[in-house]
Amino acid sequence: MRKNKILQKVAGKAMFGAAVIACVASSLTFTGCQKESSAAAPAGVARTAAFDQNARSTGTSGGYFWSLYYTTGSASITQGSAGNFSSTYSNVGDVVVGKGWSTGSAQNIGYNIGSLSGSYNSVGIYGWTTSPLIEYYVVELGSNVNGTKVNTVSSDGHTYSFYKHQQVSQPSIQGTATFWQYLDNWGGSSTGANHTVTMANHVNNWKSAGGEGFGSYNYQILSLEAYSGKSGSINATVW
Repeated sequence: MRKNKILQKVAGKAMFGAAVIACVASSLTFTGCQKESSAAAPAGVARTAAFDQNARSTGTSGGYFWSLYYTTGSASITQGSAGNFSSTYSNVGDVVVGKGWSTGSAQNIGYNIGSLSGSYNSVGIYGWTTSPLIEYYVVELGSNVNGTKVNTVSSDGHTYSFYKHQQVSQPSIQGTATFWQYLDNWGGSSTGANHTVTMANHVNNWKSAGGEGFGSYNYQILSLEAYSGKSGSINATVW
């Protein structure tokens, strides 16, 4: 999630990926219509070259996996039923928050961004693979462009631009490492309507044109990312 990109971020921001994933928040129990709420570490937590476990919390709710990561400022996540979640964030150095699966796949993902307010950078599918270590994005709303444009891929009635970028000695889900980012950028989605992401179209293109391979799936979520002091909120559902 951390990027050395043309969109400048605050100095010293670390990758969202975890070095050794250690949950700050354990799984919360979901009952009936009751909602669950969790906040990550306090603002101003010092960062190091390795993953700072205090900046990330994860858990399960309604049969889905959720993750909240932020540096400086404040952010929280509230769990609705099944794949629904909401989040508010304020003056964040970086926040990545969302809900999905602890192990992803080349599946068809449905989503509905019920509401979105304030400022943000991107909303879309975010995940990792291992062996090789790859961090990937499918940007549905907003923009997340970084690195070299490889080609375009047509999927679900849209044309995505595929960019790749190498992260050198950066924090990841396997500790400080050198790895590649794959970013498919469309950005023209809308709120208040159901949409689909056919992940197989993206994965197949990454495998054939990415040149860096594509490994075993780690987690995969519908996420919002915002950085450089942004504030806002989102309510969304994934299935």
